[in-house]
Amino acid sequence: MQLFYQRFNVQEYLLFTLLGITSIVLLANIVGQDVAQNTTNLFSIILSATVMIFSFFMVSKYGIKGNHGKAWILFMLFSTYWFCAETVEVFYHIVLGVDAWEYANDFFYITGYQLFFASLVFYLRPFAKLISKKLIIGVIVISISLLIPSLIMIFDAPSEFTDKNYPVLLAYPILDSIILIPALLGVVLFFKGDVNFMLSLICLGIISQIIGDNSVLFLSLQNLYYHGHMAEILFLWTYAMFSFGLSNQIGLFRGKTDNNSCPACGKGCSEHG
Repeated sequence: MQLFYQRFNVQEYLLFTLLGITSIVLLANIVGQDVAQNTTNLFSIILSATVMIFSFFMVSKYGIKGNHGKAWILFMLFSTYWFCAETVEVFYHIVLGVDAWEYANDFFYITGYQLFFASLVFYLRPFAKLISKKLIIGVIVISISLLIPSLIMIFDAPSEFTDKNYPVLLAYPILDSIILIPALLGVVLFFKGDVNFMLSLICLGIISQIIGDNSVLFLSLQNLYYHGHMAEILFLWTYAMFSFGLSNQIGLFRGKTDNNSCPACGKGCSEHG
């Protein structure tokens, strides 16, 4: 069994998982919308629970002191809130067999976004000297350029779609644009070799979530979206990338990690605590 695991690295396992999720959801959509809905709900609850469990391991591994200790506490709370959101969704759809009560899970999602943003800020704080003003301005411009079309779509949407729903509808693209800023910074730092593989997956995962949010918004306005739609693959990819990033840092794919190594860059330094 050990030899089998050694044949593949975490990147290959992640690729197999993303392709597997895509294939299963595609097949479920071919069978029917009810099957697709149940399939994506099941994946969501399993993957979000996995992220939450791994985040507890990260807190126990690195403690609660310093920037990264605070970052993992916030990430653990974020993952717990999103697990609660997925649980509410599954409870309504699978157990009760009805659509979720309006805003029943939005509270958990929206609160989770804020906790995730705070987590990334604490995680990237030790790298402040590596982030130039030019880079910050660049990612802000990208974020705003993606926010504007979403806001235009919402304000131009039919009244029956937005009636008494503006605060929630606006919250998602605004929060997405805010979170996109540190996420893009994390990706850039990874390609420069300044942060580890785990952070890159977390940042790529939330970018996948942001693309998914905008896709669902567009499809909903065109009356093309339904629970279990192929667009929800992007949300499942988010949880999968989170899970693989955390599991790799914990050491599930490469044996035990060095507890003296930096949880940010993966090197034996003490600069990023």
